[in-house]
Amino acid sequence: MKRKMLLFTLALPVIFIQHVQAQTASRLVGVAHLGSNGASFTPKDSTVYNYSGGRGGDMTHTLKYDNATSWDFLGDTAYSNANMYLQTFDANNNITSSTSSYWSGTGWVLSNKNIYYYDTAGKDTATVQQVWGGSAWVPVAKDVYTYIGSKVVVDQYQVWDGLTLSYTPNSQKNYYYDPVTGLKLNVTNITWVSGVPTNVDEYSYTYSGTNLLTTNYSTWNGASWVNGTLTTNTYDSSGNMTNTLYQTYSTSTGSWVNNTLHLFSNFTVSHSAQIDIQQTWDTTGGGTWNNLIQYTKSYNGFNQITNSIGESWNVGGGFELALNDPMTNYYYNTYTPSSNVSVKPVVAATNDANVYPVPAVNTLHVDLNWSDAQAAKIAIYDMQGKVVNEWTSDFGTQYFSAISVNHLPSGTYFVKINGANSQIVKQFVVAH
Repeated sequence: MKRKMLLFTLALPVIFIQHVQAQTASRLVGVAHLGSNGASFTPKDSTVYNYSGGRGGDMTHTLKYDNATSWDFLGDTAYSNANMYLQTFDANNNITSSTSSYWSGTGWVLSNKNIYYYDTAGKDTATVQQVWGGSAWVPVAKDVYTYIGSKVVVDQYQVWDGLTLSYTPNSQKNYYYDPVTGLKLNVTNITWVSGVPTNVDEYSYTYSGTNLLTTNYSTWNGASWVNGTLTTNTYDSSGNMTNTLYQTYSTSTGSWVNNTLHLFSNFTVSHSAQIDIQQTWDTTGGGTWNNLIQYTKSYNGFNQITNSIGESWNVGGGFELALNDPMTNYYYNTYTPSSNVSVKPVVAATNDANVYPVPAVNTLHVDLNWSDAQAAKIAIYDMQGKVVNEWTSDFGTQYFSAISVNHLPSGTYFVKINGANSQIVKQFVVAH
């Protein structure tokens, strides 16, 4: 089974720092989704994350990246830019804004922006959502948060009224907690109907110790709560979640009906399951569970997921790679966290380079963006420091090039870009 590798771009100074100071954490730098053609995996899409200072994040923690770029793949080698994301931070390392752009076919076009506000304790008090209006950012809505202590008790969603130039309450989430354990017991969603707050739906939770046992989703029928879905988790004596049962409520029989079951096994020391078998309920006869797909997962020493492969159940009675079965690869680098890092200016990305696709199979693209018009000398080095390709960019503030890498053996390389006022080094991978 052939597995494609992921290209991820890293500033060379970060690589050097890793050799001279202790690394205490690991951050996500790339994600690649692939799909099976029945015999091997081919790329579907990928995303690269770039950080500065002591920021990081992963699939279970906030990703405090400076910028991220995603690509969609067409076939095994063709690709297309998809989305680009920029984040800014305050002196306390809180995210102050996140901006997304999409690829128009010829350039990046601004799309959405979130602005975050905090109190003196660092709690997020409001999030303002905006869209790009062609020449300026236009308000759309905002979430306003109310706390008791450190816990959110109200998340009110307000929409922008262009006539009154003010925000109007639209919906609201109310959070309720156990007064002793502090565990979340209920989240009730309401909406405003003719100015009157009205129940919509709710989630209720039960626990065994700190382990979540059940999640019950209900809807409001105007007079009472009506059961909708129920998720039940089971644990072993070591605290590992061994299965998750998802059921729907039948109003005709007044009972819960099986829908989906996940069976977890082969746990890490941090209680992460390396095997996840998904089954579906067959109502034929008395009802039985049928295997659907098995996910095999791996983790690194920081208990961060590095790989997930799905294999479908076949008619012969086993799990086997089938058409469109998924694989996801996650890539990390180590770093030293810092509670306070330098503030990244709120400006468009300049004096920077994108090196892609992910990975480079036949062609490598190098896109340059300069704050000042200039030409640059561009060279590709192998890991021994030998120059394997070299050329000069056109004079200007932007430069886009496509270079064949068919002649390069599979492996890791560096692109070194020497401009008149800036030097950039990027790492990439060739995978044939």
